[in-house]
Amino acid sequence: MEESFRLRLFLLSTFSSLNVILYSTVKRVQYRKELRGVVFFMSDYFSLYVLSYFDLDRSTNASQILHVFHGKRTPSMFYRIEKNGWHPGFQLSKNIQMEHLEKIINSHLQNGWLVKYEKGYSLTKSGLEATKEYFEKHYYPQKIRTFTNANIRNPFWERWQLFSQVFSELSYQSNSYTPIIKHPHHQESVRHLFYQFNTEKESLLKQWIKEQSFIFHQMDDKTADVIMNQLTGYKKIGQTKEQIRNTIDMEFLEFQFYMNDILEVFIQTINQHDRAVPIHVAIINSIFIEHNYGLSASTKHTYDLLKIGRTPTEIANIRRLKLNTIKEHLLEIAFVFEEFPYEKFIPKELYGKLKLKFEHQKDYTYKEAVEDFEQLEFIHFRLTELERMRHK
Repeated sequence: MEESFRLRLFLLSTFSSLNVILYSTVKRVQYRKELRGVVFFMSDYFSLYVLSYFDLDRSTNASQILHVFHGKRTPSMFYRIEKNGWHPGFQLSKNIQMEHLEKIINSHLQNGWLVKYEKGYSLTKSGLEATKEYFEKHYYPQKIRTFTNANIRNPFWERWQLFSQVFSELSYQSNSYTPIIKHPHHQESVRHLFYQFNTEKESLLKQWIKEQSFIFHQMDDKTADVIMNQLTGYKKIGQTKEQIRNTIDMEFLEFQFYMNDILEVFIQTINQHDRAVPIHVAIINSIFIEHNYGLSASTKHTYDLLKIGRTPTEIANIRRLKLNTIKEHLLEIAFVFEEFPYEKFIPKELYGKLKLKFEHQKDYTYKEAVEDFEQLEFIHFRLTELERMRHK
């Protein structure tokens, strides 16, 4: 799709009416209610997606999957998700209950797609074929491979929509419109940017169009259309997610995963081309700060103290927390951030020996490591293992 056409599609659209505005508002409310409900729990898509969490030679149970969907932030869950590549399902929905998963698992047992194995279940060959066959015809999430953007994808999307609307209205010198995003944090962020560049609005608008054009050129046509069609601007009301997913023929949860993948790549593109898109970088940075850099609030406090040179022991004393709690915070930081100084928190000699063990033993376990090294702590083992997982 040509740049000029994309810009006309958004900046020069003249489609608008009160009925369309009311219809769009109603549909947005309906969509949010549907997301909070249990509709997708009963779908074939969700059932087969759950099945994809099982493997032929590994035991998985319903509790583990539920913790993924609920976004449980413990070192053991971060590790399990990282090892199995379950990042797309992390924080899927807290409305999913154990009874939903048990019902799905029982159905798969009856179909012969799962069998009981150790303390959970494993996939059968027929279950593997069923999963492959289904996801050959449906979208399967595959772009999210880290925890880094888990807490910022949706806030970024909302803020970016608002920025797009404001710049669209500005391009027509329009001051009379209703912001599509009502959240005060997003509106304040827009006001703050324009306050900084109060006398340079025209150059700011040109820069935004330049950046928007650059980003859309990094997308395939289908992705660009899905994004553009949701935008609201001057005399243009964006389509709802419900309308778009019906157009591209996706189920509810399927489209949610598809949008999450789009936003993940969107954010990665901004980070990879930061010099080309400074306004977008400013948006991302502000959202990261507002959302504790993707960390829990307590871990963010520990992170702030680490940045000024405090040791884990000092932080435990300052915060009056157990040292093991601070070490759990360290592990969360290591799992959430794509870059982490692993060796800084492991004794130098032990770090070298652990790396050698992992290089020569593919499935080196913590139990074996404890027998090999007397002074070993769990955090030493896990950090070395995580570094190996990410760089192999």
